[in-house]
Amino acid sequence: MANPDSKPPGKLVEETGATVDTFHVAPVSHLWLGRLVEIDSNWNPRSWSVQLFERELSSSSSRVRGLFVQDLLVGYLIGHVVCDEAHIVSFGIAPEWREKGGGKFLLADFLRMAPLEGVVVISLDVRASNQRARNLYSRYGFSVAGVRRRYYSDNGEDALTMRVELPRPNGKRSEAE
Repeated sequence: MANPDSKPPGKLVEETGATVDTFHVAPVSHLWLGRLVEIDSNWNPRSWSVQLFERELSSSSSRVRGLFVQDLLVGYLIGHVVCDEAHIVSFGIAPEWREKGGGKFLLADFLRMAPLEGVVVISLDVRASNQRARNLYSRYGFSVAGVRRRYYSDNGEDALTMRVELPRPNGKRSEAE
């Protein structure tokens, strides 16, 4: 199923090492609900329902970005944008496409797009034990801002809240600079 909103990634190719014909990122439509649930269920112990994904796709504060290889959805990132902040609430890559640079590509896309909406801070929560994800986020400037004790209901694991400040239009990272 072709995604009409797909566009070549431009500068992201240089940042991630991917090629234009490998990945592209575009908004996800309701047509992809089944595939979103399928991808999510492959990594998330408490996978989201179709209804949760429908709610995200319909919410004015949600940004649902898809990672595509040709016409196949292979990953997604969902961020909530409120005022000048964004929070990444879910981020998944299909198992057969992990370790191929798609996660980097999708995260870089979100970091590039967010400032266009006035976002200056992005946060997310990650399992304390998920070192691979923590390393990815750190490479993109995220640092640990706090701990949510026993955050994950499936096993009581702590979440680390990570955040990154993005440059403002004046080039500064904060009002205090």
